[in-house]
Amino acid sequence: MKAAVTPGTRFLPLPMAQARPNREPIVVSSDEAPKVHIWQIGCQMNSADADSLAEGFSEIGLRPGAALEEADLAVLVTCAVRQHAEDKASGKLGELAAWKQARPGRAIALTGCMVGEHGGNLLKRFRHLDYVFDMREPDGFFARVRDLYQGALQGPIPLPASDRLFAYLPVILGCNEMCTYCIVPFVRGREASRPADEVVTEARRLVERGVVEITLLGQNVNSYWDADSDAGLPELMARVDRTPGLKRMRFLTSHPRNASPDLLAAIAELPTACEHLHLPVQSGSDSCLRRMKREYSVAEYLRTLAAARRRVPNISLSTDIIVGFCGETDSEFEETMSVLREVEFDTVHIQAYSPRPGTAAYRRVDDVPRPVKSQRLQRVLELQRSISRRRNEALVGSRVEVLVEGRGADGRVFGRTRQNRIVWSDRVLEPGTVADLEVTSATAWQLTAG
Repeated sequence: MKAAVTPGTRFLPLPMAQARPNREPIVVSSDEAPKVHIWQIGCQMNSADADSLAEGFSEIGLRPGAALEEADLAVLVTCAVRQHAEDKASGKLGELAAWKQARPGRAIALTGCMVGEHGGNLLKRFRHLDYVFDMREPDGFFARVRDLYQGALQGPIPLPASDRLFAYLPVILGCNEMCTYCIVPFVRGREASRPADEVVTEARRLVERGVVEITLLGQNVNSYWDADSDAGLPELMARVDRTPGLKRMRFLTSHPRNASPDLLAAIAELPTACEHLHLPVQSGSDSCLRRMKREYSVAEYLRTLAAARRRVPNISLSTDIIVGFCGETDSEFEETMSVLREVEFDTVHIQAYSPRPGTAAYRRVDDVPRPVKSQRLQRVLELQRSISRRRNEALVGSRVEVLVEGRGADGRVFGRTRQNRIVWSDRVLEPGTVADLEVTSATAWQLTAG
């Protein structure tokens, strides 16, 4: 029997852990502000965490954004939701041993979901690792860094004007859902919404630094609720929408049970709200959903999507699918394929199930053979490729609003529509420009417009 974690035992933030005193001390001799290299892997929340760390370092006088070879401190923002992501973080940490040894005074810190999963035991596994801290409470780590480098710090270093056009803005942290396959509640904790005033202030600050599109972020973002103002996500969106200079607003990731009529109304009515809804279904089988503890039926999910299309006729829909979950039969998988055919999502993100220690599903037998998982994954990919191609080709000859993101190696510009479709164009347009373009051709994954 595989060991399981008792629910509720890992929700408190972990205290900062640092290397034992008998390790070689970090000797700092520079009188210049230390430089920080931040490496991150995983979800959009980790990207937001990396940005938050950069601001925290600048506030205490360090210089974030350094290349690794120039850095004095390397910080890894890790992911443990899937084994592959954890393996990549472990590999990166292993590579840093030689980097640290190459110059005295260098230090390595680790945060993110691997901390919630393994805690201070990481210091035993990686002898060259200096600090492990929880992103939910980084103050202890910042205080230790400030103490370590105090001789070289001369007060806050203003971050330069951002060259980012897009930013993730966390509005709710953690998750209460306890889906049986998911480790997020154990590594991110229970849901905790940020005050609406704080979110609105941060949105304004981001736009003042050059951001034109903000994605409101949370593991279950549509569970957001501010106790002081009694505001849910629709009300929060209305306030962020009024941010001067903001061009677009999105939100990720929603739970089907909380996709309310008010939320659909916000998408339809707010000028910056993009006509795109990402609503993970995970499986098209009720029996499989019950084993996943998703707390909704396929029929309820389909009614929500039908309501979304009625309220926002030009909305694009995307979803997540897990194939090969414990006990998934051929007939259950075919039910998922039927849902995909019926809905015709614009985009589907597909993963083969992999067991994660600490989850309820980890106690179950992972009884779908890997070749079967691969076969099912390929079938979903093939079906969705044909659906996406057909839906994109239907746009040829129409005009779409494109927010230009950058320029590719071939010189063409690229951007996204309000419905989150990728568009390439030969037009001469600057990043951040919103352009009305005519679609000239399409593939399953992108549009070409002029």
